Amino acid sequence: MVSKCETILAATLRLLASKGFHGFSVRDVAKEAGVATGTLYLYFDDREDLINKLHGQIINRVASELRITHRSGLPLQDQFKNLGLTFWQLFMREPEILLSKGQFDHLPPDLLRSLHEVARQELSPLFDFFAQGRASAALRDLPDDILFSLGFEPIFEIARKKLLGLIDVDDAMLEKIIGASWEAISQKPA
Repeated sequence: MVSKCETILAATLRLLASKGFHGFSVRDVAKEAGVATGTLYLYFDDREDLINKLHGQIINRVASELRITHRSGLPLQDQFKNLGLTFWQLFMREPEILLSKGQFDHLPPDLLRSLHEVARQELSPLFDFFAQGRASAALRDLPDDILFSLGFEPIFEIARKKLLGLIDVDDAMLEKIIGASWEAISQKPA
C-alpha cells in the first residue's frame, strides 16, 4: 500500500513535470494527491522541504536503477552504453523524472549546490565510472561534471524531445546516439 507521503511526492512530481515550480502551490499538490492541505504539513515543513524530499526521492530512484544495472567489470565503452541505456529506459518508463529535471536545474545556486552534493553521494556508480575511465586514460582528463555534461546530458535532452513527441528514436538510432556520446568523452588514441 502506498503511504500518504509517497502519494504527495508522486503528485508533486506530476505537477512539477507538467507545470514547473511556479505553476503549482501546496494547495494544488494536496488536491492532486487527494489529501487535505493540513495533511501535507504533517509530512513536510513547507514547499521547500517538499521539493527537497522530492529531489532526494528522484535521486534515490535513479541511483537504485544504476546499482541494479551497472556492471563495473565490463570494458568502459560497454559500461557507458549500459549506463546510457539505463537512463534512457528509466526515462521512457517514468517520464516525469526527466521532465522535471529542468526545473531542478534552474533552482537558486545555493539550493542547487546542496542538491548537487546529495546527488553526487548517491550516484556513486556513475562517478566511479568516471574515475576508472580517467585512471585508465580511456576517458578525457576532465572533471566529473564536464564528463557528465558531455556524455549523458545529450542523451537526456534527446530522451526529453522523444517524450515530448518532437523526434522519433528507434533502437538503431539510440545506439548511434549513445555511440556519439561515448566519442565525446573518450580519449582518442594519439
